[in-house]
Amino acid sequence: MTDLNVIIKKKSRRRGITTRWLVGSLVWTVIILITGALVVIYSIRDSFYSYAQLSLLHSIEQAYNDIITGGGATDIEREQTLRTIVQEFMEHERYELMALDNNGYVILTSSGFQFTQDQPLSDFIEAKNSPTLMSESIGYSDTGEHIISRSIAFANPINSQIAAIRMVTSLRLFDARLTEIIYIVILVGCLILLFTIFSGVFFIRSIVIPIQTIGMSARRITDGDYSVRIDNRYEDEIGDLCNIINDMAVGLDDAERMKNDFISSVSHELRTPLTAIRGWGETILTSDINDVDTRDKGMKIITGETERLSLMVEDLLDFSRLQTGNILVTRAPIDIVAELSESVMTFENRAKGLGVSLIYEEPPESHPVFADRNRLRQVFSNLLENALKYSRPGDTITVEATTTPSRIIISFTDVGIGIPDDDISRITERYFRAKNSLPGTGIGLSLVKEIMDRHDGELTIDSKLGEGTKVTISLPRLPILS
Repeated sequence: MTDLNVIIKKKSRRRGITTRWLVGSLVWTVIILITGALVVIYSIRDSFYSYAQLSLLHSIEQAYNDIITGGGATDIEREQTLRTIVQEFMEHERYELMALDNNGYVILTSSGFQFTQDQPLSDFIEAKNSPTLMSESIGYSDTGEHIISRSIAFANPINSQIAAIRMVTSLRLFDARLTEIIYIVILVGCLILLFTIFSGVFFIRSIVIPIQTIGMSARRITDGDYSVRIDNRYEDEIGDLCNIINDMAVGLDDAERMKNDFISSVSHELRTPLTAIRGWGETILTSDINDVDTRDKGMKIITGETERLSLMVEDLLDFSRLQTGNILVTRAPIDIVAELSESVMTFENRAKGLGVSLIYEEPPESHPVFADRNRLRQVFSNLLENALKYSRPGDTITVEATTTPSRIIISFTDVGIGIPDDDISRITERYFRAKNSLPGTGIGLSLVKEIMDRHDGELTIDSKLGEGTKVTISLPRLPILS
């Protein structure tokens, strides 16, 4: 059922992207193409018809002028001139010239064919009633042919019966050419639309498919499979996203491995004192009640292991609280030298018991800092604990406090086993354990770094394998008030 839901969600996302593309790109492309095609078609149509109108106007005006200027003095001569011009009209292949009577009926044509009509021509009536004695119309003839016509009425009818001349031309060739252009425009529009669709589909696939791959990989990472890696073939934002997810997977894989190692180590560390406590508890219960030495020894070991267990649990709790921001760091002016001296004194007996020399020369003057007393004690205890843990009998641990005008610098130097070079940069990461780490929780230095960050402090670690380690912390100094 879960896989089905995943597939449905995946398809829904793909439809969502396609829909957004259709609305945001393809629909607007179609609208623009249709608008552009209509503008082009109407512009060309107007250009064709304007040319036809101008040509027709020029031809009919020339015929009208020939009739008026060469008509003679009498109506008979003028009529004869008109008939001659109509019958011998030179452009009869392009235009048809007609003579109209007073009622708007055709009485003579340049083609010689009889023009049949049921009623007066409308453009004659418009010309007769027009102040310019001219009219023009575009329409269809009785045979259904698309034509353009222009009429010019005479101010005084010729021989009392010829009232106007009319010239007609067919728009068939113009319309045929316009139809060809319309087909070409439609073809070009379709090609543009197809190109837009194919390029859009390619673009969508170039996004959807990688996103699906990234989504499936991210889902596997969410399910705990940190070995997933995305095959990155892109050099764009998707490629950057693939690299980020791959890096995230590597980081999670490392963190998971370190966490597992940490849990294993902590489990072992917790098991050791618990085993000792249980063993000595059983020993005391089953031993002779009067065996004071056994009882005292057992209680001493149980108390020590309990304290050790308590410190380990407290470290874990403190680290968890620091990580989640739920721990309160109460800072106040304190003398860091006094706190350092007390911490060193606490570890002196333990160092002697391990055969390690702990060298510390207390500075003569106090050095106030703005810090949390208990958290600084944790820092000192962790660093001294690590130095003792990795020192061998006969080794020396040196604690030194120096100052600059603005900071107090404290270093903890041992000549123990050291840290491998590859591990130094990661030694303060959560759960990270160096290759030559001894048993422990593995969060001591992580906790130190967190505390130093909360105090505007700095932590640096210098180490050489087999020669020892130097851990240095520094804090801002407070001015000494006189």
